[in-house]
Amino acid sequence: MDPRAPQPSPSPLNRRDGLVLLGLWLACLALDLLWIHQHQAPPSWDQGDHLSRALGIWQVLRSLEPWSGPWWQQLWAQAPSYRGPLSYAVAAPVLELLGPGYRSAMAANGLFNGLLLLSCYGLGRQLHSRSAGLWSALVVSAAPALLNQRTDYLIDLSLTAVLTGSWWLLSQRRWWGGTRPWRGALLAGAGLAAVFLTRPTGLVLLWLPLLGLLLAALGAARAGRWGPLQQLVAATALAGALCWPWFSQNWLTVLSTINNARQWGVQYQEGLEATSLEGWLYYPRLLPTMAGAGLVALVLAGSAVAAMAAARRGSRLRPGPQPRGWWLWWLSFPLGGLLVQQPWAPLWKGALVLVALQGALWNQFGWGVDLSGFPPHRPSTEGGWPLEAIVATIRRTSPHQLSTLAVLPDSERLNAFNLEAEGRRQGFRVAARQTVGRLEQAAGNLERFDWFLLKGGDQGVMSDERQAHQAELVRASGAFQRVGQWGLPDGSRAELYRRQPLSVAVEPLAACPRGGLQAALQPLPGGLALQIQGPAQGLQGANLILDLQARKQQALRADQALGQGLLLTNDLPRGGCIALTQRLAIASLDANNSRTAETITTAKAVLLKASGQRQNLPLRLLPPSNEMAAAEPFALAENRLDTLESLGALLRSGQFDPLFDQIGLLNQSDPEQRYLRDGEAVLKVRVQRDPGNLNDLYALAVAQALQRKASDAAVSLRRIQRMEPGNPSGLMGLGVVELYRFRPWAAQAALDQAATIVPSNPTLHTLRIVASSLRLDWRQALSLLHA
Repeated sequence: MDPRAPQPSPSPLNRRDGLVLLGLWLACLALDLLWIHQHQAPPSWDQGDHLSRALGIWQVLRSLEPWSGPWWQQLWAQAPSYRGPLSYAVAAPVLELLGPGYRSAMAANGLFNGLLLLSCYGLGRQLHSRSAGLWSALVVSAAPALLNQRTDYLIDLSLTAVLTGSWWLLSQRRWWGGTRPWRGALLAGAGLAAVFLTRPTGLVLLWLPLLGLLLAALGAARAGRWGPLQQLVAATALAGALCWPWFSQNWLTVLSTINNARQWGVQYQEGLEATSLEGWLYYPRLLPTMAGAGLVALVLAGSAVAAMAAARRGSRLRPGPQPRGWWLWWLSFPLGGLLVQQPWAPLWKGALVLVALQGALWNQFGWGVDLSGFPPHRPSTEGGWPLEAIVATIRRTSPHQLSTLAVLPDSERLNAFNLEAEGRRQGFRVAARQTVGRLEQAAGNLERFDWFLLKGGDQGVMSDERQAHQAELVRASGAFQRVGQWGLPDGSRAELYRRQPLSVAVEPLAACPRGGLQAALQPLPGGLALQIQGPAQGLQGANLILDLQARKQQALRADQALGQGLLLTNDLPRGGCIALTQRLAIASLDANNSRTAETITTAKAVLLKASGQRQNLPLRLLPPSNEMAAAEPFALAENRLDTLESLGALLRSGQFDPLFDQIGLLNQSDPEQRYLRDGEAVLKVRVQRDPGNLNDLYALAVAQALQRKASDAAVSLRRIQRMEPGNPSGLMGLGVVELYRFRPWAAQAALDQAATIVPSNPTLHTLRIVASSLRLDWRQALSLLHA
């Protein structure tokens, strides 16, 4: 029988098998829900991050706008790393049905478990028999490694389920072409896309079926049958079309996080070194216990008994009338080894069911005896972690804005990841960020954050002296005060500190001011206090373009985003008004020379609304404040629009390391990077007023590039190139943007021009190699590589 010829497809799923699979799935779901009900601990690091992503996609899907380009960009932005959006999108309906939270997210694993059971049944039936399919589903439902994943919230289970489903589709495509080969090809393409959108690296595990299909299609084409090759191309094109919108927006962060995850695994997970034999054998050695040692032993014993019985009869065990080479296809898949079914006696089959059930009960609840040899995954009754109270305290203080909490501890039960998830669960009003950076940058965090969470005792495996130093600075600063403390189950205490007063304060007004808007400006040592009253809808997302004039000095700029761009007033009555007060440091005002603030004579302000509409804003100039709190070091929060302007200066001077360092610090304090959107809007107005201001143009290009507005950034950088052709920094920036746009020829032209100015720049050298590789100019790429 020619394995490449279409084979008759197995008969459809019959009613009895369907009922058995449904019963097995419901039993698994009941067991999982019982575990989830008993589990009291909050999510830990990765679980908290996955939950945050799922809640983000759930929120975007609640405001469905499939015909809007920005809506799709917002959706894909919720999954910017190698952890694709599919797992989270599947969980969204469950979060909507059961409510947003950790337990609901774990319950969503039941959907992927259903897919896994069905796919394993399909593979077993396809390659052996209906009975083999049912037994393989049972074995998979009781495998300890998969049991653990069903009651956790990671993407391992979803990836396993989608991989198995895709393998099933590809197997059908390989062995059973059927009467509708094009439908099978399109389904196979959709399966590949599902794997990629779950985790791009999952495609590596499908190398064998993809290689087999390619060789079979090429063989058919040589024989004059072009259909299989055309169908393979169509499947690939469909997979690419489904994955491209997400990948094209996030490809740079996807690739970088894949590499970071690999390095992290080698560094922090013992035994996974890629350069050692132990690292390569780490998972193969675990396979028997991952499937359940007792279960595997029973399967092997039953197979041996069946083989000996067959030998006594003078026959041998055969898998059935399947195409040549089926065994390699079958056993190559990690779960293929579990799809073992032989003509066992009823006693062996009953023992198999009992061992599977006992293994599941032991691994999940510790009931009975250990027959699996796999570490148990029992529900934790360790409650009392005050995540909900910490977030609620911040929400009560600042209910009409997104507040960012700097989290110093990184313990399993109290960390930035699970606090971020809790903040999203409580209405997306609080974001949590782990402070990272060098030791000497810790003091600067006091002006980047309004809220800090400190913890005594164990700080977590990733903590170091920098966290301890940061905690000392917060406790010693007169600009911060403790507003809450909680005893923790590990015997330590958590402390919540806030800036006093907060950099941004919002209060609803009972009545709107006359004239619609009222504003006042008060100079502070090193900064300004802005007080503005007006309609909440008009102030949300708005920016203030502010020009100051001081005696005997040139004009000063003090542009700022209202509420630092983080106002959230959608819960206020329609047409309601607010009073906004914000106190920010201003780079052009020297904190050590209060005379600069005291000598301000005039202030001209333009309100730039989120819609782009501009409105002149009359300002009352109040007498300067000499309050002691304002003179306290780091009493005023940084104005992120000021800092964005400084990024343009760093790009212009070619200081790339400080540039990316500063971007990382800014992104910590602004969880949604609103400063980029606001800065772009303000800088466009500034460039219109003064088209020759190169500093503003460089800052504008930075804001556009970091928002992934590659086309707009390229326009700004080309304008810079015309105005300043001798600066290699702008050319290098243009090259990076063109590479991001997958335009290697345009990138190469800019990079080669920069190389004539700074031929020995190592960063430029690497970029030129990348551009040459993307152009498939291997000769130049190798020449540069060996230069």
